Amino acid sequence: MNYLLPLAAILMPHTSAFVADDTAAAAAATVTSTGTIEVPTTRPSGAFSVPANFVSFGFGAAWLPEYTNDFGENLINSVAQRMDERPVIRIGGTVADRITFDPSQPKPTNCVSKDGCPDSSRAHFILGPSYFDLFSRFPNARFSFQAPLGENVNKTNVLAYVQRAYKSIGANRVDSIALGNEVGHYEPNGSAYVADAKEAQSAIVEAVSLGNSTIFEVMNTASGQRSKVPEEFTVKDVFQAGLEKDKKIKYVAEHYYQIENHKENSGLQAEIMNHTAITSKFTNFAKSVSYLRKIAPKIQYILSETGSALQGNHEFQSWFGACLWSVDFQLYAMSIGVSRVSGTQRPVARHSLWIPQPNLKEAGPQVRAPYYAQPFVADFVGKTVSGERGVVNIELGSPFLSAYAMFEGRNLARIAVLNLREWSPSSRNGTGRDAIKVSLHGLGKAKDVQVGRLHAAAGTDAGGWDANSKNITWQGQQWSYGIDKGKGHGTAKTGTVNATDGVAEVTIPNSEAVIVYLGKF
Repeated sequence: MNYLLPLAAILMPHTSAFVADDTAAAAAATVTSTGTIEVPTTRPSGAFSVPANFVSFGFGAAWLPEYTNDFGENLINSVAQRMDERPVIRIGGTVADRITFDPSQPKPTNCVSKDGCPDSSRAHFILGPSYFDLFSRFPNARFSFQAPLGENVNKTNVLAYVQRAYKSIGANRVDSIALGNEVGHYEPNGSAYVADAKEAQSAIVEAVSLGNSTIFEVMNTASGQRSKVPEEFTVKDVFQAGLEKDKKIKYVAEHYYQIENHKENSGLQAEIMNHTAITSKFTNFAKSVSYLRKIAPKIQYILSETGSALQGNHEFQSWFGACLWSVDFQLYAMSIGVSRVSGTQRPVARHSLWIPQPNLKEAGPQVRAPYYAQPFVADFVGKTVSGERGVVNIELGSPFLSAYAMFEGRNLARIAVLNLREWSPSSRNGTGRDAIKVSLHGLGKAKDVQVGRLHAAAGTDAGGWDANSKNITWQGQQWSYGIDKGKGHGTAKTGTVNATDGVAEVTIPNSEAVIVYLGKF
């Protein structure tokens, strides 16, 4: 498609020592265990059809000025060129329900509250007209933006924001309009939200001349909301309260954080790099997906705000373990029917994919380890596929080893395998890195397979070149502000593994993930 940049324009060959030979490094690990993965030979009937724009990004609305620069655009372009459709950038969050518009304000944003300016999601911001000019950035992406509902809804303010955002983005780049954020924090129950959402929807349709456009996103339920008030804001309860299954609703959105509390001693292995912890957390989300597919199959279920931890000073949020968590989390979400996952960001959030500018609360500019999950997942979804995508989780019964199969049409195309065993020189006192050798069965007539590796020589100590000079590579490619301003460098490469009678053996060091390609990567 003509809006996507060619690969060479994003990832130029780079011969510096900054890029590690991840294939050679993986080969140096010591195999201490083996396993067998039975891969479905043909597409199972329950394989979820994966949208081409599954990989997504998100910026807190008040901090859009910080993110609209060449650095951020380069990083998003590097993922966009891997996709068949433009990725979506979500502009929203708690702060987006607390913004007002002042047509005479010269600055794009002005933080005016006494509660957390300018970094907190609790802060209140006033937007000026120049704010909306920022939507001209990221031409290789589409936008989802939020109508500011919140407490004490001001209809004039809502329409002032929506009309200007819609016009500035352009109809062909608007993916959706969200009706509020984490609505359980200010709506007393699902019925009250439905009434407010309907009123806002009706006013927006008239003001922007939307007709019967399928464009609205509803709920955006807080991650912790599921345990606090599960009877008031589940997907089922909101639809039963009268939310209409008409042509106007495009998405039902909820939020997901693996850890929601302040526990500073939260375990990386026990709670983050743990497939069982991820699947267990998804129990109620899976019920919502199933219910929505039953009553309104044309409405997509998305996770519009996500992260490894919501609160607390968890250092692992910025390091490679959180990257591996993000890969497993996204692929599992994909396998149960989630249509999109947004990587959420604001300048003070440790789980952000990158820090966009200097002189912010978090050191920057820098690419952080969790960013690497985005190109990995995009490559697993695949570009220019030969048939409808379909993905399944291959249940292995292990908290530390997970696997997924991607089909194109009825044919197996790619397999992702993650070794979530925590390893780093600091945690093992510099001792050697263990590995598992997995035998992949069910590869059909393939004579060989290509293996791409998501690798960090320092394991879970790695934060990337900008953060602590401990490199991370995906298939030999690397991203950095200091080296390439986010364009990426290194030559894309995979290793070749022979296959015999439909079986190939792949070695995966602890704290590493791979994609096994049956065709060209």
